[in-house]
Amino acid sequence: MSEARERVRERYREKRERAQRRRDRRVEEVYELIPRLREINREVNRFGFDSIQRMRAEPMRRKEIQKELDEKFKELERETDELLDKHGIERDFKKCRYECMECEDTGYTQDGRMCRCFKQSIADEEYNSSNINVLLKKCSFDKFRLDYYPDEITDKHKESPRRNMERIYNRTVKFCEDFAVSEKSLMFTGPTGLGKTFLSCAAVGRLISDGYFVVYVRATKLFTIFEDNKFGRLGDRKVIDDLYGCDLLVIDDLGAEADSRFNLSYLFDIIDDRTSRGKKMIINTNLNLPDLERRYSARFTSRLVEHFQIFFLYGEDIRFKMI
Repeated sequence: MSEARERVRERYREKRERAQRRRDRRVEEVYELIPRLREINREVNRFGFDSIQRMRAEPMRRKEIQKELDEKFKELERETDELLDKHGIERDFKKCRYECMECEDTGYTQDGRMCRCFKQSIADEEYNSSNINVLLKKCSFDKFRLDYYPDEITDKHKESPRRNMERIYNRTVKFCEDFAVSEKSLMFTGPTGLGKTFLSCAAVGRLISDGYFVVYVRATKLFTIFEDNKFGRLGDRKVIDDLYGCDLLVIDDLGAEADSRFNLSYLFDIIDDRTSRGKKMIINTNLNLPDLERRYSARFTSRLVEHFQIFFLYGEDIRFKMI
């Protein structure tokens, strides 16, 4: 088992225990408020135990005893519901409130499949994406601010930065809404501090909440993974499988990695493989298309134009306005 998976498994064990402790405190609070409920709980246990003993002693009367047991339980259940309703307490107050009700914070569903939440947590850990969780809390479509972008048109562009960003924002939201049927991936280009990471993280958050499996990785980390895999230094092949198989792959800061003759072949391979199977991507880069062509190749940029919606962000660095 990979170290990342073991760390995630331990976190799941801890949060499951926390949920159970919260449940126990809640039950105790309700019992303190309504002492009769504690008595009813004891009666249920005692009557059930006594009935089992009677069935063993008098097997010929099993059906009769079972009928008495059912009637007693129904009577106590009615009394319990009446008391809870009278005090405005939910009837399922004893139920554990897990973060993921699908797997009850075990990481696995009842049919033995790995839960999507567990798979996503492992991916975040594997790709050293702990900071992505912080970004996801800050970056959502609801928190996006168009007023950070100037509304004046300059000589360099046909529309204002705000109008340009509004169009990009709407197309990104549409990409998420139509994710299952979207034909093209997304690429955000432009200088630093204009919202590329914000928009891609907002898309990641939306798609994860919709149940999709997303891998978010910086380009430097991506190429390190490929190199480690090539030379047998990668401990878990599943890391590579996730890069190719996840519903959405986000490559952040493409172009920031060190030059290597192998990088282009890695890029071609993963883009060709994913696009051939309808798997979407988001790429963020500070480089424009001519820069990308010089760094990689004309064939590479041609592939981007074919398979990606390419958006160029321009304007003032909005990070200073967010302070």
